[in-house]
Amino acid sequence: MAAQSVDTFVLAFSDPVLNEAQPQRARVNVNISFELFNNNHVQTLSTNQAGGDVEGLLFVPDLDPSDPCFNATLQYVPSNVTRIRDLPTEQYLYLGFAPWFSAACTKSYLAATRGVPGIDGLLFYIPNNSTGTPPPVSDGIWNLNDGGQWKSENKYPVYAVPGVDGAIIMQQLAQYSGNASSPKTQNILAQEQLDPTGYVRLYTTFGFNGGSSLPTLWAFLLIVLAIVLLIIGLTSLSMHYYQRRNRRALERRIRSGEVDLESLGIKRLRVTQEAINNLSTFIYVPNGSKTFDTNEPVGPSSQTHSESAVPDSSAPEHTLWAQPTCPICLDDFIPRETTVRSLPCHHIYHPLCIDPFLLDNSSLCPVCKAKVVPQEQNAYTYEPVTNAMVRYERHARRIRLAHEMRRAQIARVGTQGGEDSGRLSNLRRVCGTDRRTFSVPSVAPPTTSQIEMVEAGNRAVSSPVVVPNPEASAIQTRPPADTTMRREWMSRRMSALVGRQPTMEEAETERHARTPRRKSHLKNLL
Repeated sequence: MAAQSVDTFVLAFSDPVLNEAQPQRARVNVNISFELFNNNHVQTLSTNQAGGDVEGLLFVPDLDPSDPCFNATLQYVPSNVTRIRDLPTEQYLYLGFAPWFSAACTKSYLAATRGVPGIDGLLFYIPNNSTGTPPPVSDGIWNLNDGGQWKSENKYPVYAVPGVDGAIIMQQLAQYSGNASSPKTQNILAQEQLDPTGYVRLYTTFGFNGGSSLPTLWAFLLIVLAIVLLIIGLTSLSMHYYQRRNRRALERRIRSGEVDLESLGIKRLRVTQEAINNLSTFIYVPNGSKTFDTNEPVGPSSQTHSESAVPDSSAPEHTLWAQPTCPICLDDFIPRETTVRSLPCHHIYHPLCIDPFLLDNSSLCPVCKAKVVPQEQNAYTYEPVTNAMVRYERHARRIRLAHEMRRAQIARVGTQGGEDSGRLSNLRRVCGTDRRTFSVPSVAPPTTSQIEMVEAGNRAVSSPVVVPNPEASAIQTRPPADTTMRREWMSRRMSALVGRQPTMEEAETERHARTPRRKSHLKNLL
């Protein structure tokens, strides 16, 4: 933590050993003592273990008399300065104070301070006449030739003050280092109404940048970022829960038969091969005749017998066998030769035409759109429901409700309008204002032959007569003989018959393909 200011003043306090129960302390008035406040001229050399306030009683560390620095520091350190032995051993922290004039002596002071219990920091000054801020920590003057290791070895912060301030503090340490019997000390203790056995010593406190209780800018930004991420996470969880609940609700409605996926155009269901095999197949016989059930083996003898009389149990109970053509390939059924497959709606097709349609395209009859297999019995019904299905079903339900409400409103308005019209008619008849308007006598509507004649005349005038090509018509209406080409032709015929409307899944895939990758990735993330 970088220091911004340092305040050194005189502190009078009672002996903690004698007055442990009620310790007393007071900052001595500057008029009868000393105070030095330095603001913005403090250099932080090391912030190791600097937590909270840095303050304490000021003293000069003791050097070993055998150390060469002991004699070298005599010109900077008076002999009667405050030492650690001149301070109480309880209830107070300590701050070391020493000159910085050589690397070797600085290391000696660091080592001497390191062994003092309760040390809270160390304050240096360069012995010169400088009054400005000491050089930055990167300056070579603070180099102790150990690669900066001294900063990590000392478990306390280290600071530096200008040379002039350091010399003044060193002189004051010599004045406020005596025992309680000195006249100056006795005078201060008497004015502060303290025990005559107390202490009068220098006390130093440091002020730091950003000392307020408000968080720093980075901490504030991290807090805001955490709150935003928390909101996004909660929103995402809520959306996933809501979507999951809607999917489960739609699955229940689908299984109960309330929602028809294929009728709404939400999903294109298909029919399994097993369900197709369970559909009945017959030998086509024109209307008025009986049919043969090809699900049972039919031999020559039985076929001959069935031409004359077929049991009623094998004949379908309906009269739609007048259908002479397959609606898919438009190929005529050959009586007593063509095998046809009958759907539950009683429409018949070639098995080669209807089977691929049910397997690949739809589970509805191409003619009447009736279901071939009930939805609850279709295995494709129980595929996972997606969020897109939920949205399409909700949209379709809202449109249906809006149409129903509009029809009900129209019916209600029509009923009221009819009543009002009857009342107005009666009123006009009573008042004599109900007049009948005679116009051109009504003409009978034209017959069908008249309309065809007019249309033929219009075509003859507006466009030249085009003679149809019999071969082209045959190619368009009759299937090719080749099996592969016939299947392709039937697929195109089915698409033209049913209408190739894109399903919800295909529309969703196409929409995702048009969406930019960044937007799609952001949507999936949310």
